[in-house]
Amino acid sequence: MKIVVVGSGLIGLSTAYFLAKSQHDVVVIERQSGPALETSFANGGLLTPSLSDPWNAPGVASKMLSWLGREDSPVLLRPKALPSLAVWGLQFLSESRQVKFSRNMARNVRLAQYNLTVMDSLAADLSLKALEGGRGTLKVARDQATMDHMIALSGILKDQSVGFEVVDQHRACEIEPALVPIRNKLVGALFCPDDGFGDAHLFCQRLAQSAKALGVTFQFDTSVTGFEQASHGVSAVLTDAGAVAADAVVIAAGSYSVALAAKLGVRLPVRPCKGYSLTVPIGNWQAGPKMPVIDDALHAVVTPLGDRLRVAGTAEFSGFDTEINPHRIENVKRLMAQIYPEFMAHYDEAAAEPWAGLRPVSATGVPIIGKTTVPNCFVNTGHGHLGWSMAAGSGKALADVINQTPPAIAIADYQP
Repeated sequence: MKIVVVGSGLIGLSTAYFLAKSQHDVVVIERQSGPALETSFANGGLLTPSLSDPWNAPGVASKMLSWLGREDSPVLLRPKALPSLAVWGLQFLSESRQVKFSRNMARNVRLAQYNLTVMDSLAADLSLKALEGGRGTLKVARDQATMDHMIALSGILKDQSVGFEVVDQHRACEIEPALVPIRNKLVGALFCPDDGFGDAHLFCQRLAQSAKALGVTFQFDTSVTGFEQASHGVSAVLTDAGAVAADAVVIAAGSYSVALAAKLGVRLPVRPCKGYSLTVPIGNWQAGPKMPVIDDALHAVVTPLGDRLRVAGTAEFSGFDTEINPHRIENVKRLMAQIYPEFMAHYDEAAAEPWAGLRPVSATGVPIIGKTTVPNCFVNTGHGHLGWSMAAGSGKALADVINQTPPAIAIADYQP
């Protein structure tokens, strides 16, 4: 079949790659000049089944209200975004009930675990060892309440066979010596040795190269304007460069999937949430970290990427505004200082690279993968902050659905 994939971020590229492996004629349409230049460009760089809890945890409503208007808050809700969040927000809050939250987290963990298996199968093809990453994450707690919450959530990880170790602050500093300067501020941590990390943008570049070698055609600098429909569904994808005939279409355009699907009468409960990161050279700091450290209280992660450090954190509901807010970047910088205070003596302001991207957050906190009400139209979106943690697994699962082959994961849990 000739299949058009809209979007060349982590999700779109993964889907296109596995469809091409299945001998389909695949065309990827992307409005940017190259792959992974938006949401997938400078994310936290994590492959973490251990961090699969949705953002709509029990009690999220009261927390978001208390953070309203605070530029330094972990989650910032801007008034201008409220109209677009009305119906979606009610479902988002409904899914924060403990039973639903636990179910949704388990679904995310299963997909993220499957993703690691698929990533292992890609290792040779993509030279994954050269992605400036490795294995292991450490999620630290600064108070006993946070530690207790982490331990409670770890029950779901255990049920899904995710390996982890609950450690005290002394053991945490043995695992990651870069934390020694703040040891007295820590209560303990969750060490997950099987988690992965690396440069997601570099992964996308490698994946795009491999997809091209399989025959995938990329149309960059091309925007989708609509769809041509026939009795069997979509017959062509309309773009500003002309029509592209299609036997099937996959919409994998992140937050922008909502507007594209709407052109076909398909409603997706997904909204954009802006995340920030700051990437800086390690310079001559000799005591740099060897694995990502996630600070639960600060809602931040610092990931080592070769000769760079990337701190990612905060979430901002501000519609489709992609502008980099300097106040939020300063907040991210402060988060880094609280995790690695000794590094700030080596911090090079001129070389720091700020970034902001729109995470596609589903109302359930679980991605939406599968066939829509339009017979030959499929979607792969809504992965939120877990894009790389689920991308390869999502792409492989959807390719199996299109091939009418039973996926290795219960795909009904992610059906639109």
